Amino acid sequence: MRALRSVSFGFVIVVATACVTLVAQLHFGTVNSQVVEQRLKSYKGSDSEREATMKNLFQSAGCSAGKLIEQPVKESKQPNVICILSGSAERVIVVGAHFDHIDAGDGVVDNWSGASMLPSLYQALKAEPRKHTFIFVAFAAEEKGMVGSRFYVNSLTSDEVKKIDAMVNMDTLGLGPTEVWVSRSDEKLVRALNGMARAMKLPLTG
Repeated sequence: MRALRSVSFGFVIVVATACVTLVAQLHFGTVNSQVVEQRLKSYKGSDSEREATMKNLFQSAGCSAGKLIEQPVKESKQPNVICILSGSAERVIVVGAHFDHIDAGDGVVDNWSGASMLPSLYQALKAEPRKHTFIFVAFAAEEKGMVGSRFYVNSLTSDEVKKIDAMVNMDTLGLGPTEVWVSRSDEKLVRALNGMARAMKLPLTG
């Protein structure tokens, strides 16, 4: 699997290369809490139905057909669902979460909580000027061994990899304060996130 600088954590997401000095420059829109809750409550169905729901949620958030992609994944019945939010430069931030679940439960926490947040993040950022292009990816077949995410990374060209400044992975949100999986995250991004959390007085654990 190709190496990407990544940070993996739950609930609140802020990524930046400079921390305290950027706090005053942060710009983002808001999404009505009822909309966020409705998207979370749309978890029901098989993984194939969830894939269709993810596509509909991105569309309802304003991701147009030209920017909304269903990427067929080898060894998975479901594709990855990708929504691209273009920026003014070619640099890229990937934000991902898996939408599949195991049969033993409904998989609301693990990980519809993360997947259903992707369209809301898109919606919160789309009206704001931004340098980076954000690529939101709802990954398929994570529970079968990160099949969708491995396929996505391995399908990237070397030039595409070079353009990626960060990858943020969301899993198991809302159980408590933001927690970073430090041993699986890029050290520089963890430090940046920690500095940003302190500046904004947001709780963060590892």
